[in-house]
This record gives sequence, C-alpha cells and structure tokens, in this order.
Amino acid sequence: MQPSAARLPLLHLLHGQRAHGNVSDLVAIILLAGTVQCIFFPSLLSEDAGPFKATFAKSSPELATMIKFSGGFFLIIAMMFSGIKWNPVNGKMGGLGCFLCVANIVNTLFRKQDSGTFVPHLFYVYAVTILLGGIHIFLFPSNPPTPKSPEIKNNHGNMSDMVFFALLAGSIQSIFFPSMLCQDFGPIKAQFATCSAELETMISFAGSLILIVGLTFSGVKWNPMNGKMSGLGCFLCVANILHMQFLKLDGGVFVPRPFYLYALLIALGGIHIFLFPANPLSPKAKGN
Repeated sequence: MQPSAARLPLLHLLHGQRAHGNVSDLVAIILLAGTVQCIFFPSLLSEDAGPFKATFAKSSPELATMIKFSGGFFLIIAMMFSGIKWNPVNGKMGGLGCFLCVANIVNTLFRKQDSGTFVPHLFYVYAVTILLGGIHIFLFPSNPPTPKSPEIKNNHGNMSDMVFFALLAGSIQSIFFPSMLCQDFGPIKAQFATCSAELETMISFAGSLILIVGLTFSGVKWNPMNGKMSGLGCFLCVANILHMQFLKLDGGVFVPRPFYLYALLIALGGIHIFLFPANPLSPKAKGN
C-alpha cells in the first residue's frame, strides 16, 4: 500500500537521508531561536508574551546569568542536531538525553513549580522541541548505520568519553544539587552569592541541557565531517561563558568559578571533535 500524498512530507522529514531538511534541522532552527532568546533576551522568561505566561515571577541578575549560560548549551545542541547525520546507532544516547531533559522539565515546572496545573510557559515549547528531536534521532533516524570498518573506533577512553563523564557529573550536580553553585568548594568560589527557588529551577534546566550534550559526545563516532558544526557550537558556547563571566561579571579579573570548569570541558570537547576526531570519514561519506 502506497503512502498517501498527505503523508509524504512527514515521511520525507523523518526518513530523508541527509542532515538538512528533515526533523533535525527543524529542531535546530527552534533551538537557535531559543539560543537568541536566552543569551540576548533573558528577561523574556520573566514576562508574559501572548499565550505564554512568565516562567519566573521576576528577573534577577543571577537568574539572567543562568539563562544566558543555558543559551550556550542550546546552541551546541542545535548545531549537533543539524550537523550530525543521525543513524540507528549514534542517536541512541543523545535521544535518551532528550527524553531525560523533557522529564526533568515536566518534573520541575509542571509538578513542582505549578503544582500539577498546566500553565503555558515558553519552557514547554522547548520541551516539545527537544522531545520531537529525541524521538527523531532515537526512533526514526534519517540515515543507515555507518559501515563497519577496522578504522571506525568507539568513543570509549578518548577525549569524547572523558568530556562526557565530566559533563555527566556536572548535570547530576545541577539537577539534584543546584544549591551547590551557591557555595565555595576549596579554591572554587561560589557561582552565585545566594540561591532562590527560581534560580535553582533554571540551574536544573541547564543541567538537563548539559546531559544532552554529554551523552551526544559519547554516543557519536566523531569524524572530520560530523564534528564541524558541533565543534563550532562548542567554541561559541565557550565565548559566551567567557564574555559573560570574565568580562562582565568579574570585570576582567579571573576568579575560579564553576562556569570556567564548564568552559574548559566544552573547549576540550570542541577541539577534539572539530580538529582531532577519532574516526575517519565513512566510505559512503567519501563518495558523496
């Protein structure tokens, strides 16, 4: 039985064998819009806008900082979705990260903040977008598996996996122990002077974005092609952190804070996948 004409665009989006023009690119575009909103207009999350109610009751410098920080990870995820040719293998860990991120949003926003009452927040737009992306790369990837070859390595034990484990620790801290960013730990100074319930919600949300990035780092077999856009996203994320933390918040004086640890990890991961990926191009990619 042939699919109806009405279903052809959907099938094309789900199964087109390329990185551009399918669900991955649609998700990337929406997350790029989220990047712009978070980095340049963080106060929008504290305002009603059309049908969307304010996610937070009021804005604060600490909350704005955390929103801008999250915007950098939105950018990495957007570039990963658009730049990677997802197949039945490399999308599993990233897709799992998407599902866990959505579950965390529902738990912190719907169950805790809004006490089980649905209030249309902009976060839900991001949650639906990430869920759609997760379903696509986990269940309906657009490309076949990469042909096996002795040259194709896994990511275990190389820089991708090291970055993953460090980001996993950071995501666990952010999701389950967000108040730790308001405390000194040895030479690492507190990221924020005081914590609030809204700031902790934003820290938890950022932790779920960090989880997606970390799992994708470990799940993709990076080669000279699929790491370019993701690596660029990493470099821009690091630039965002340094501009926000070093130039604006600390006035050009280096103070060891948690954000710098994330900047270092993301820089190392970006250099690895952009300049020194562990795998060669697949035979199919060479022939394209």
